[in-house]
Amino acid sequence: MLHWNKQVIAACFLVCSVPVLAQTAPAIEQEQWNGQPTIQTPDARYSSESAVILFEKRRIEYIDEKTDLASYKTFHTRIHINDDKGIESFNKIYLPVNNNADIVDIRARTILPGGKVIDLDKKNIKDMQEDDQLYKIFAMEGLVKDCEIEYYYTYKANVSFFGRDVIQRHFPVLDEKVEVVSPARLIFEAKGYNEVNAPVDTVLGTKRFITVHQQNIPGAVDEKYATLTANLKRVEYKLSYNKSNQTDSRLFTWNELAKRAYSIYATYTDKELKKVDGLISSNGWKNTGNEAAVVIAVEHYLKTNISTREDIADDNAENLEWIIKNKIASYRGIVRLYGAIFKELAVNYEFVMCGSRDDFSVDRSFENWNNCDNQLIYFAKLNKYIAPTLLQMRYPLIDPSWVGTNGIHCKGTVIGNFATAVAFIRPVAGEDYTRSGNNIEAKIRLNKTLDTLVVNSRQLYSGYSAVYYRTSFNFTSEEKQRLLLKELVKFGTSSEQVVSSKIENKEMESYQDNKPFILDMVVNASELVEKAGNKILVKIGEIIGPQVEMYQEKPRQYGMDVNYPHVLDRTIEFTIPDGYKVKNADDLKMSKVYKDNDELAMGFESTYTQEGNVIKVHVVEQYRKIQYPLAWYEDFKKIINAAADFNKVTLVLEAK
Repeated sequence: MLHWNKQVIAACFLVCSVPVLAQTAPAIEQEQWNGQPTIQTPDARYSSESAVILFEKRRIEYIDEKTDLASYKTFHTRIHINDDKGIESFNKIYLPVNNNADIVDIRARTILPGGKVIDLDKKNIKDMQEDDQLYKIFAMEGLVKDCEIEYYYTYKANVSFFGRDVIQRHFPVLDEKVEVVSPARLIFEAKGYNEVNAPVDTVLGTKRFITVHQQNIPGAVDEKYATLTANLKRVEYKLSYNKSNQTDSRLFTWNELAKRAYSIYATYTDKELKKVDGLISSNGWKNTGNEAAVVIAVEHYLKTNISTREDIADDNAENLEWIIKNKIASYRGIVRLYGAIFKELAVNYEFVMCGSRDDFSVDRSFENWNNCDNQLIYFAKLNKYIAPTLLQMRYPLIDPSWVGTNGIHCKGTVIGNFATAVAFIRPVAGEDYTRSGNNIEAKIRLNKTLDTLVVNSRQLYSGYSAVYYRTSFNFTSEEKQRLLLKELVKFGTSSEQVVSSKIENKEMESYQDNKPFILDMVVNASELVEKAGNKILVKIGEIIGPQVEMYQEKPRQYGMDVNYPHVLDRTIEFTIPDGYKVKNADDLKMSKVYKDNDELAMGFESTYTQEGNVIKVHVVEQYRKIQYPLAWYEDFKKIINAAADFNKVTLVLEAK
């Protein structure tokens, strides 16, 4: 879980009644090796795989320990190694744990083809700390082709009533079992995603078992224009009922989450609001009816003047008086400050929580609170959002990977004299495809010696296409800016011979009117010209920059995701030198488009006209949707490859 959810979840332990029964804590299930190990030869269809995971067992078990509820996680797997790549992939094992005191057991062994078994010496288990996560690491000894490795470990985990297990990996898994075990009074629910079998709920004695069993899971392929993590098979689970409670109310609903978030972000002291009113007055913010102008002004000020970090542990970083005075805030603190300002300005807003298309998102029908760690503020009058914790995003842009996911809107309401919120779930809307562009306006000609192309070009980046560049030229060192400028100049010219360059509209304020970030440059590009006998070859296609090509041997597994809808509009004017003509101008004509219900969904089109000795080329590539279904893959591939084909177009000039 990320920043804000930690506080919300922590509150659950104070208000959610999950009483522990007065009884002796039952022992957790202990893993065991399967008798005398023998090599298990996978089916011949897996012979080309570097490794095959014969089985995996994932179990989280909740038990009563004295007056507390505790949880233990177990992971057990056995893997058949087919080749050197498989050996390299599994010769060192990394096991995430909480801390050394929480480890119940770790065992591992190598099973050689002749039957010899090499057991792990626990003295060889080492610790590694990375990004606040402790790992136990150890090497598997004696790995050879056709051997197998097996290991399991159990550790005491932090108690959480929400969880997730991703069960698809880069290697095929023949047998997968996910199990949630709890005292019978606690009713967990589970749900599989991406064609995972339904769970089975069983009560045996004093324990309840939620089990998902999946077989023959194919190895995942990291495909171009695909969100790999989001497409992997996974199982999610959550606590939904507690039979020990006096009511049968469902636990941890989306409405409950909205109430908790609202109590955190929309509750202020009188002293805090007084300080906020002073901030509003000193900046001259007034809600004159132009709500967009108010939102833009507030966001720009806060993101320019207050340093916001996720890792601030000081409680003061959530106090609005302290934040305004010290100009530093935690993520929770800055969202509270936005809320207080908009409240005092009488701007109609809602707090929104969402996930990401890149990994996990909100499922309306399954309330896994772990899937909505990203924060937005929504303005109903404008039907727009801001991302309060993202410095690089400015109204109306938010993280593009959040667009299209479900958002939990905390809709404020009053019950009696009590202000609270209810949850409304709706997709997070993004900007129209016309708002984001990567455009080029180029005029090119050969120099007097006909061995260099003089490129006079403007690269124009608008909307989301400008975010990376504008952020870099505002928040990175001069050295990094210099290196980025060098790469921008090389884009479309492959040359570092810069005659002149100028950047326009790099300021963050340019977002409000969607002014494009512009690189205006003149470059001498000998790299784009070749001589072939009495012919001159001009690599005109490279002016649009390097392009992705899509070819893959295996069948496509996932639909396509282009990050954000956008259009790429390029115009190229080529002046033919006196005494020459272009032999193959028609190579500049291409058209690959796809329509959905007679409406253009995506396409690549290039055309040209010639007026005297000037060839004018117009190229339009556009993707009007964020995601495209797998059924459209062949058409999507043709459009992507059309851009790559244009990039390879070389004009042949012959003497008249």
